[in-house]
Order: sequence, then C-alpha cells, then structure tokens
Amino acid sequence: MRFMSRLFIVLSLIAALFVMGCGEAAKAPAAPAKAAEAASVADMAKAAKVELVKFDEVNKIVGNGVYDKTRGTLIDARPAKVFAASHIPTAFLLSDTAIAEYWPAFEKLGLAKDAYIVTYCGGVKCEKSLIVAKHLKEQGYTNVKMYLDGMPDWQTKNYGEITIDTAKKFFDNGKAVFIDARPAKIFAKGSIPGSISIPDTEWATAKVNLPADKEALYIPYCGGFKCEKSHFVAEQMFKLGYKNVQVYAGGVPEWQAAGYPLAPAGKVAAPAEAPKAAAPAATGGLPQGDEPGIISTAYFMSTVADPAKRPADVTIVDVRNANELTDGVFPGSINISSKETANGCPAFTAKLPKTGYVIFHCASGGRAMEVYDFLKDTCKLPDMSRFYFLDAYVNCSGGKCTAK
Repeated sequence: MRFMSRLFIVLSLIAALFVMGCGEAAKAPAAPAKAAEAASVADMAKAAKVELVKFDEVNKIVGNGVYDKTRGTLIDARPAKVFAASHIPTAFLLSDTAIAEYWPAFEKLGLAKDAYIVTYCGGVKCEKSLIVAKHLKEQGYTNVKMYLDGMPDWQTKNYGEITIDTAKKFFDNGKAVFIDARPAKIFAKGSIPGSISIPDTEWATAKVNLPADKEALYIPYCGGFKCEKSHFVAEQMFKLGYKNVQVYAGGVPEWQAAGYPLAPAGKVAAPAEAPKAAAPAATGGLPQGDEPGIISTAYFMSTVADPAKRPADVTIVDVRNANELTDGVFPGSINISSKETANGCPAFTAKLPKTGYVIFHCASGGRAMEVYDFLKDTCKLPDMSRFYFLDAYVNCSGGKCTAK
C-alpha cells in the first residue's frame, strides 16, 4: 500500500511537470521585435548636432537679395546644374559631391569660423545639406545650421535666382519674359533685347505693364549682383501671384561682359550667336523634357509610374538611399543608391538592366542627374539613348509616390 501511494505521488509529480511544460510550450511565441525605422535626415542632423531652421529665418538671410555676410551665408549643396537652374537668392554653391572643387571659392568669402552659415538642398529627404554641414563643422565652422525643407519649400513661398547660363538658355529659346528693373532712362540706352521696363521706383504705376499670364517664366534683372532693384520687382511679382519668377542677379554688367547682345529700347539686336534649337525627342525614345536625357514628368506620372500602364521595356531605378525608401517607392522600381557610383563604372553598370529604357529618380532630381551624367561623362556609355532621369520633386508618403 505504501508502495502504491509513493508510486501515485511520483506519477502525479511527473504529470504536473508535463502539464507545466506543455503550458509553457503552448504560449504564443513572443512577437518579433519591430524593425527599427531608418533614421530620417532630421534625426541624423540632430545626432550630428546641426540645428534646423525654417523659411522665415532663411528669408532674413536673403534680405534685399544682395549678399551680406552679416545676415548669414546660404550654401546650396545640390549639383551645379541644379543650382544654375534655380537657387535661393544670395546662395553659394558647395555641392556635396564636389566639395574639393568648390571649396576654394567658398574660402574666398573670407568667413570667420563663427560666421552664421545655413546649408540646404532638395528637401526633407535630401542628405546633401547635412553632408556639407558636417564638412563645414569638421573644418572648424561653429555656427552651421540646415534649412531642411530646402528648395521645394522655398519655391512655394518666394522667387528664385538663376545663373547667366540659364538666363542665356531662356533668352535663346524665347521661353521667358525678361524684365529690366532699372530706371526707364537707363533702360532706353540699352537692355537685354525683348525686355520690358518695370522700374522698381515706379512699381505702383509700372506694374500695369506686366503680362497677364501668371504661369509664364519671368526673369527680372538690373545692374548686377549688388543691385537690389530686380529683387524688389521679383518679390512684388510673387506677391501678386506670378508663380515662376527667377532673378538673373548678374544682370546687365555680367551679360555685357560675356559678349551677349544689348539693344536700345524698342529695337531688337541679333544674338551674338545663333540660338540653339530645342532638343528634339529621341527617335524611337521616350517623351523628354526641356533637355536630352530628362524624361517628361507628365509622361512619367501618366504612364510610367503605374505598373499597369508602364511599357514592358521601361525600368525605374530609384537612386535614393535605403533609409529614404520606408515612406514608399514606385511599384516595380529597383533601388541602386547613387552612392554606389563610387564603386566605379563596371560595378555600377553591372546592376543596370542590359536592355530597354532606364529612368533614374531620386527625391528632387539632383542625384538622378548625377547618375545620368556619371554614365554619360565618366563611363561614356555608347547607348545613352536608353537612359533618362526624372527632373522633379518626388514625394512619397503612405507607401505611395508622386512627382511634380
């Protein structure tokens, strides 16, 4: 009897242990730890101790449009071609991918190590301004901040500025209205041919001479980089609802020094060189924008962005960095970061489709253009007619992307 009692106790203990074990095994496995979200550029700036500023602060630096280092210095970290097309007034170029090239010009500004400097690029997902800001800090500059919202934010709130190359391009193709903001008497002596006279000091009465079309491109100019007249007119035009106003800050002195034509008011002068014809769309290629290699944004959004409409021989290559993809991508696109161009031509081109059309895109067009130029100028690919880049701002949120 004792033996049976002991046996019962032992069996009971074994059964209890078995049940406990099963109970533990039956518990649902712990949920896997949620993958850490990729750090945003804002987070990376905070980690690097680079303070962010907003539009109003940048607008104070711009002031009257004439550079004054006592207000601060704006640094554009985008590629040179993008800077030339439109930048924040008074800004200087210090492209993140060519810092060594532009550094001597930056040093000529003679800024003190505690000078107020603000970098910017193509918006909240663009790292270029952070790269340049960190470089400046490494060089001993102690008061460096970032305008993270960058050019996409600025262009919705104020006018832009262009270089002489961009001004000449629009003069040649006739796609802009030039506005001379100097006094009428000076305008009458000689101005950029085809210009209209809107003196800043006569704005109240002269503004009635502005064309009615508020969607067209307008280029105010005056007496050079230290002349604020064109900036005043541009700002007033923007306030009136003119959406595409770009000051040509070099104005008449730079234009004349380059050998480009001036004409008395009411007369037309022959261009110093024959106007360049607009680039035709590549035969058998995709619809392009203003220049060879640029894909039409309208075509991209209406046809390419939707995988159901996308031609079978078209591949979208997203050249953004991995941390930028979390908010969304164009369906069916592949990701090859622009940073991989540092591995050289063979390694980079090996990842590209061997046939069909390839369209590069990033967040604002700059890096996509750099990849396109890398293939054309560095790799010297013989079949560049297959490659395009999207020169537009791409906004991704909620898993979806749009471009404009």
